[in-house]
Amino acid sequence: MGQGRENWSGTLGFVLAAMGSAVGLGNVWRFSYITGEYGGAAFILVYLGCVVAVGIPIMIAELLIGRSTQRNAVGAFATLRPRSPWIMTGWLGVLTGFVLLSYYSVVGGWVLHYISLSIADGFAGQSTEATKQLFATLSASPALQVFWHAVFMAVTIWFVARGVSRGIEWGNKIMMPALFFMLCFLLVYALTTDGAAEGIAFLMTPHWDKISAKAVLEALGQAFFSLSIGMGTLVTYGSYLNRHTQLPRAVLFVAVSDTAIAILAGFVIFPLVFTFQLEPNAGPALIFETLPAAFGQLPFGQWIALLFFLLLTFAALSSAMPLLEVVVAYFIDEKGWSRTRASWVFGGVIFAVGIPSALDRGFFGFMDMLTTNYLLPVGGLLVALFAGWSMTHTERQAEVPARDLSSGLYLAWVFLLRFVAPAAVAVILLRSMGLF
Repeated sequence: MGQGRENWSGTLGFVLAAMGSAVGLGNVWRFSYITGEYGGAAFILVYLGCVVAVGIPIMIAELLIGRSTQRNAVGAFATLRPRSPWIMTGWLGVLTGFVLLSYYSVVGGWVLHYISLSIADGFAGQSTEATKQLFATLSASPALQVFWHAVFMAVTIWFVARGVSRGIEWGNKIMMPALFFMLCFLLVYALTTDGAAEGIAFLMTPHWDKISAKAVLEALGQAFFSLSIGMGTLVTYGSYLNRHTQLPRAVLFVAVSDTAIAILAGFVIFPLVFTFQLEPNAGPALIFETLPAAFGQLPFGQWIALLFFLLLTFAALSSAMPLLEVVVAYFIDEKGWSRTRASWVFGGVIFAVGIPSALDRGFFGFMDMLTTNYLLPVGGLLVALFAGWSMTHTERQAEVPARDLSSGLYLAWVFLLRFVAPAAVAVILLRSMGLF
């Protein structure tokens, strides 16, 4: 351990924090939407294959890099390969966390605004057109968007400023179990609606005829982005781990939990969608424009809406904290800043950078495109190449010994890191660039 450096209180604290990083807004709406569009249960099986072949190997690699050095994303690569171009991989992680949080916080602000609407029973008796207008009103109000963006960033900064165990871990120990129980409650409620059978069939009926090359690429992209790969968060989180945590087992638990929550969210959303004959492939609009109309017509709809948007808030906050932590950890480790100073200064800078995303949907789209199409895939590709080709067998086995991973599984992991994961991520990157 680095002298005086913070760390997780134990494996459970780390696992809940890593789950929080993985479980985000995309789990709630995007996974369900693309699952229904690309073959239901058939797509889920393809997605699970992508998690095993690409997601889990790179997750283990990122955590290994962080734990072996006990340094932030930049410092980790500088320690392992001093004065080499690999250090740029760490810088890319810091940049990605900075850019991603700047506009992700805007979406988190939308969710907070919808909590206030739920408390005021603002969806009661509203038609779909009326709830669409609610979102249009929010989008057309610069002051309202910037205000909620500021509130979301302030809460994120507060958690990170408190520290690794007293802030991030403590927050996830509350939010992750609460998110799970709220999801289970909403699931029970959704299964009592008239559209429950149709909604479950929409998600779980396997349609192999819909599994195309595009569907596989969508599964690869979802597996890659859902697990927080390529943004420096897992390297940073790994740097707070002790030597007793078995990385493969912890990563497997996080990946399974992340997928299970995504599937459960689908079981909540689509019974409501089919009960009220809403559009199941509405994407983000489903959350902010069409589902509120359903909440307004349901028995106890005000409280169901409040629970749903609280769930979204917890998912958004648990994913926002590690993004800020990537930036903060660099200035603590490399520049000697206090955690409080680094959190509030750079949280404030990220807030300021996010203001254009709150005011201009075109700028928001550009930042999202830059991050998801380029920064994340390049970061994940470089991590896979570094761990698979630059790191030695001795360096890898120091963090993933035989007691944690048998020789056969170790060789399979290295093979996936060297060949399968880089090829898959390169395909995602090339597709994002429009080359095929």
